[in-house]
Amino acid sequence: MNIIPSFNGTHSWNFTRRGGIFQVQIDTVEDLRALSTLDPKLWVALSCPVNDLEIDPRTLSLIDHDADSRVRIEEMLTAVDWTLARLSHPESLFAGGDLPLAAINCEDAEGEKLLASAKRILANMGAPEATSISVEQAANTEQIYGKSRLNGDGVIAKDASGDPELQTLIGEIMDCLGAEIDRSGEPGITKAKLDAFFDQMQRYESWWRQGEIDTTQGEDVFPLGDATPDAFKHFIAVEQKIDDFFARCQLAAFDARAEAPLNPGVALYSEIADSDFSQPRKDIEALPLARISPSSTVPILEGINPEWRARMLSLCEKVIRPLGIGPGDSLEIDEWQAVKARFEAYRLWRQSKPSTGIEKLKIKRVRALLASDLRDKINALLEEDARLAPEMKAIDSVEKLARYHRDLIVLLQNFVNFKQFYDEQVSAIFQAGELYLDGRECQLCLRVGDPTKHAVLATLSRAFVAYCECRRQDSPTKFYIAAVFSAGDSSNLIVGRNGVFRDRKGLLWDTTIVRLIENPISIHEAFLMPYVRIGRFIGEKIEKWAVTRDKAMQKQMETGVDSVGDPKATETSANGPAIGGLAAMLAAGGIALGAVGAGLASLFNTMKALTWWELPLVVLGVILMISLPSMVIAWLKLRKRTLAPLLDASGWAVNGRTLISAKLGRVLTKRASLPLSSHCKFDERSGVRNGLWAALGLTLLATIVVWLYLMF
Repeated sequence: MNIIPSFNGTHSWNFTRRGGIFQVQIDTVEDLRALSTLDPKLWVALSCPVNDLEIDPRTLSLIDHDADSRVRIEEMLTAVDWTLARLSHPESLFAGGDLPLAAINCEDAEGEKLLASAKRILANMGAPEATSISVEQAANTEQIYGKSRLNGDGVIAKDASGDPELQTLIGEIMDCLGAEIDRSGEPGITKAKLDAFFDQMQRYESWWRQGEIDTTQGEDVFPLGDATPDAFKHFIAVEQKIDDFFARCQLAAFDARAEAPLNPGVALYSEIADSDFSQPRKDIEALPLARISPSSTVPILEGINPEWRARMLSLCEKVIRPLGIGPGDSLEIDEWQAVKARFEAYRLWRQSKPSTGIEKLKIKRVRALLASDLRDKINALLEEDARLAPEMKAIDSVEKLARYHRDLIVLLQNFVNFKQFYDEQVSAIFQAGELYLDGRECQLCLRVGDPTKHAVLATLSRAFVAYCECRRQDSPTKFYIAAVFSAGDSSNLIVGRNGVFRDRKGLLWDTTIVRLIENPISIHEAFLMPYVRIGRFIGEKIEKWAVTRDKAMQKQMETGVDSVGDPKATETSANGPAIGGLAAMLAAGGIALGAVGAGLASLFNTMKALTWWELPLVVLGVILMISLPSMVIAWLKLRKRTLAPLLDASGWAVNGRTLISAKLGRVLTKRASLPLSSHCKFDERSGVRNGLWAALGLTLLATIVVWLYLMF
């Protein structure tokens, strides 16, 4: 199990540089055989989780020998070595798919058993002439084991024997001690269950026999014979309540003043009078058993608390009358003490009962089973089942080899190297599907458990990540994905936007962005970002100014309406503030226009001093001065955009940077584009063509004005 890779091998490896690191190629059987000599520092991944990957988790579970839900290098090497030892033609691993029977190595005993088991599985499946076996056939335990009464797993189900007595006994053991699941999927028992069952029966019978011995020696352990256990249940069901009643009655007999407080007051009944009495009520059950009085008599048929009436009637029928104590319609305190005395020996004996799970069985059934040979018969079945264990173990090995034959190379190309991730034609096992949102298709989508926890480490990826909640109406569960946007811009990517996610099985899920990690997406976006920010700033200021002016005018209008009919207010408004306000507004507008004009004049004078070929350079310089810092920052971040933190946050241990280049980013995030053979028609009503002509006309007019000014 603990395989330590050797780095001193002489194998000639082939490397390809992808994602900023050298990645080894696994192309031949010799590469697989020499994999243990490859330096672990050259593996792209050191470990990966078993779950939430787009590969059969059962395969990863078989590789995960220590069952810690992680696959590590040494476990991967163990799987490779075992697979190579079991195949005589390991070249078929690179083709994947079903396991050819001719590829199984039969040079040793284990290989012969494995081939025989594969043929037996195919025969059970109704395909005895097949030359290959699929994972689905090898893993179909219901058909493989369901046709076998015994299957070597140490568990025997009820149908393991045709004897009705054995089937009944197996059912009783499962009912008393619980069941184990057989490989066929049916419940059954093990030898440990069988031994525990008979051991508990032996202790139970010894305890019961001791009670019978005590009875013969003068102690009345069973006052009602075989009916004593059932009668005792009815007795203890009311014992505490009856003791409470007699204690209250004795207190009332001691002091008559206690009688009234010990009985419920009228106020209590007034409070609950409007309640529903059709269902059992705990508040009424808590009231005294009957009316408290110094007489100390419990009525059984009349005047009893309705919540206790049924239990008192059972006590009368099961205990009092069979014991022959009293008339049966009431119970005096001395009669109650006599009942308790009759059960005292049984109570002490019952307290010594051993803790077992077989109390569901009657003592007669226990003694019958102990006296029978059924235990030996079941032991014989278990021994026969154990003899089949080696053969059935080979059947398990068939499933294991079939899974490795199908999945091992795929797993290595996502563990030793990331060939599938950097191949545009296939998807890596950590790519969960495609997200369609904002006119883009994101192919780098990872399943995540908690977006908040994942984002802590994923921030280091320098990528723009959108965490989306995925749900379907026909699915009770939802999950989250982390989608990387690596092309386009982020202007419309906001929390709350909806999209559609298609998983690797083709199912469509409704998605909503719930969290964002914002980073530059492209150089193009960085070039336009300063202008977008300036436009956004100007727009916000204009909007704020417009709102302020609208409120001021609204207030002025309301003031004017209120002053209508008031000569003094009208005269003041006409002679004073209105003229002053208008003059101030005109003065402010003039100053502003003057400042703008002066600035434009200075700009045009400067531009006029330039030659015709210097003007484009100045414009270009201004553009670069504005956009270059944003573009440089974006370039620095984009060249460091990496996959590793995203996978590490999902439970991987990635061994390199695994960069996401701009070219790969355009592949991982595809933007909408019109087909080459499509025909576009501008709709006049939409204003698209008018807008284009208007923009072109304004640009041309501005160019002519500037040229004329500079020339003349």
